[in-house]
Amino acid sequence: MAGNLDWDLGSLGEVPVAAADLVRLAAAAYLADRHTPRPTTFTRTIELTVHLSDPTAWNGELGEHLQSLLAWLTGDSWILRGAPGPSWVAIPSHVSTRADDVMLLSGGLDSLCGAAAHLGDEAQRIHLSHIDGNNAVRKAQNAIVAWLKPKSPKTFRHQRIEFREPGGAEESSSRSRSLLFMALATAVAAASGCRRVTVPENGFTSINPPLTAARGGALSTRSTHPDTFARINHLIDRLALPVTISNPYGYYTKGELLDHAHAHVGPQLLTVAAASLSCSKLDGQYYAGGNSNYNCGLCFACIVRRAAFTRGGHSDPSPYLATSLTGEALHKLHDRRHRDIRDVQQALIEGIDDTAVLAVGALPADCDIDAIIDVCHRSLEEIGRVPLP
Repeated sequence: MAGNLDWDLGSLGEVPVAAADLVRLAAAAYLADRHTPRPTTFTRTIELTVHLSDPTAWNGELGEHLQSLLAWLTGDSWILRGAPGPSWVAIPSHVSTRADDVMLLSGGLDSLCGAAAHLGDEAQRIHLSHIDGNNAVRKAQNAIVAWLKPKSPKTFRHQRIEFREPGGAEESSSRSRSLLFMALATAVAAASGCRRVTVPENGFTSINPPLTAARGGALSTRSTHPDTFARINHLIDRLALPVTISNPYGYYTKGELLDHAHAHVGPQLLTVAAASLSCSKLDGQYYAGGNSNYNCGLCFACIVRRAAFTRGGHSDPSPYLATSLTGEALHKLHDRRHRDIRDVQQALIEGIDDTAVLAVGALPADCDIDAIIDVCHRSLEEIGRVPLP
């Protein structure tokens, strides 16, 4: 591994043992996920032994729950074993200070809107970011932090954790990254006496309903699905950590979340929004005249992003490969995004119903499925205004 995260997690402050072990497990799973090639049959079996401060606690029901959570996120079969780790006592290199909230700041448009919507509430908030080896993500986070910091000079705090696999990954997806991000947020919150972790994410992307039958099941990512929050909160509760992870925007479309933040801070939001990243591909370097820092504009995530600006009639200042490439390079982009474009067009014709929503997985008992279906319908209305090739 490479980055600024050491085994004893002293860089995060005085982290409780249970939270530290959760981070170690999530980090190990992330590395194993990225270094285990996915076969043509999609599903892998990953056996993983992790050195922990309290391995006994995880070699039982807790470990089984974490295995189930990883299986839900990645679509794989996981076998986890805890082993005794180093016996030294962690000495924090970072002094924990009190906080009211830890809010994830990924560099995406939703995380920007969540942060912008809470500007001026005077809460002691830690904006937490995670980066791997992608410089485009780092650049987006830097731009958002540079915009946020002067607006709350007395209370703004940003903590960025770098943790990545050395060299190139053998698996292109990173489905376990959300668990790592939430485990890190739980550790930072626990070290800061904070009971709340906020993950800003629009409801349509959170549910991520399959646009066609071929995109259902494990092929749909579940990073911020309501059941993901329910599962990890159950795990945190079993660890006796007084922290809850939630998404307050689960019934918002992406356009409604953008409008909500825009109403709070005004048109200046649109300027910094152009620097945020939503693209699920980030392959701009592979096209003649392309730019690795640009959203592509035609993957499913980018289409939902472009749709968000249409709801309030906002001008989208974002640079996209789809509007900057020409000639053969543009044709190559269209060819590579053909499936996403086709599936979006099919969803616009056929719509999304409760069967499609439940195809992703079960919903927690406290979820309002009618409200979720309504979010999907409103999101499709936004998407229908995006011109596609």
